[in-house]
Amino acid sequence: MVIPVPFHRHEVKLDIARIQFQLEYTFDEPWAVRWRLPIEQKSRTASIGSIHPDADEDDIEAMERNLQIHHRSRNLTGFGDMEMLLCWHKHDLGKDGAFFSVASGTTVPLGRTEGNPLTAAASGEAHEHIQFGNGTFDPIVEFFYSRPIGEESIVSAFGQGRFPGSRNDEGFQGSKSFQCGIGAMKPVGHLGSGENSFGIAGLIYQDLSQATWDGVIDPNTGFSTLSGTLGISWKDEEFRNWSLTLLLPISIETAESSDGTYDVGPVLSLGIGF
Repeated sequence: MVIPVPFHRHEVKLDIARIQFQLEYTFDEPWAVRWRLPIEQKSRTASIGSIHPDADEDDIEAMERNLQIHHRSRNLTGFGDMEMLLCWHKHDLGKDGAFFSVASGTTVPLGRTEGNPLTAAASGEAHEHIQFGNGTFDPIVEFFYSRPIGEESIVSAFGQGRFPGSRNDEGFQGSKSFQCGIGAMKPVGHLGSGENSFGIAGLIYQDLSQATWDGVIDPNTGFSTLSGTLGISWKDEEFRNWSLTLLLPISIETAESSDGTYDVGPVLSLGIGF
């Protein structure tokens, strides 16, 4: 039964904590295989906002029931889809000290998926929009290039793409995703007794197309964003590589309206290499 209620909004906040494990094995120089496996915790808090002043207690109760059907507050944890890539690299490409690598492969559908939220919503049934994977084997490609500038600085560029071409058993076809970026590293001194540390600055562009359920566009998907990065990278006494980077959104465009489906916040990234 559909109960008409005055205007209101579902205000949803999603915090994501992500750890990504990566292993690379060179089996015949310059060829290697690379595996990545992410694990994520997604914490969602949801509330009703912008309630029309004409709403009474019965209206607000109906709004709350609808919120629990669509976006109930909860914490979700799980593995994402694994990535398996064949990699090739070359040193001193274009300049002494330069490095270039290219890789291609596929995802392996390990991440949890959900049923069709659009049909469930139309029936007034509780459903989940958050997924941890696509449920399909998706082609992936990526490249990375860096070269020294001056005596100690380094500039770099990268690109990554994931291109789902099929639907999973629930009828879901994930977003095509593409990201690229440019960056620069410059020495900024020493941290403790470790080696020289580097300051990091750059720009990253990300684009996700809209996903579909049985060919019907999911209106909660699809955006492109431009972000700036600031950070620092260093090695400790054990020769572990550390990096701490802050990703700051500059602009975002969503697929459905100029009002915006998303309001992207900053991302703090800690990397450790052994």
